[in-house]
Amino acid sequence: SSGINAEYGAEIKMLTNILVDTKECRHVSAGEIDSVGSDNWNYGYTLTPTFSIFSSTSSILQQDSENRGLLHLHTRPGYSFNQKIWMKDVEMVFVRLSDRPWATQKLGVKLQDQQVDIFAHTRPGFDEVEDSETEPSHDELGEIMINTEWIVKCAAQLVHTVSQNRFKNKHVPLYVPKIIQADMNPWVEMRNSMWHSQVTDKLERSRKDYIP
Repeated sequence: SSGINAEYGAEIKMLTNILVDTKECRHVSAGEIDSVGSDNWNYGYTLTPTFSIFSSTSSILQQDSENRGLLHLHTRPGYSFNQKIWMKDVEMVFVRLSDRPWATQKLGVKLQDQQVDIFAHTRPGFDEVEDSETEPSHDELGEIMINTEWIVKCAAQLVHTVSQNRFKNKHVPLYVPKIIQADMNPWVEMRNSMWHSQVTDKLERSRKDYIP
């Protein structure tokens, strides 16, 4: 999904609309899964028709279709939604990582009176680092950027959803560990610059399309 060139965005949106209008395809959703390369995917999120987060086996988080300021959370996979999160109570969205080699990733929200973990996932195939005090290598920094790209995107989309559905669109901050911040990781800085260029180009093309 991340490899699709932005120039095809309009065609994809048009195709999605056609599919949604087709009786057999009423539940088409736009979003992204966390597959890296040829790896199997574990988690995904949707942006339409409402924001949601899901795993390969069950639903995790779902925005209410009628009350857009409400999120329903599965705290026990396989059971019905059993926790309500009101967006007006969200003070921060966060991504947290375990100690080096940063194999476990966690997404959650800080509410006024508690912290709620939405999900945590440990990627297989990571070896323990004998000397965790040494500075991460250039390759390690690139690897952690790739392996956290989806969860950072997901967190950013959750921030956007919550901020849009709060009183007066009050912005909600996003916390990510220093190891995946642009000023600490040159790969993240490079990726963020690429994302910014893609968004800027897309906005510029849209502006030209609507000029009379």
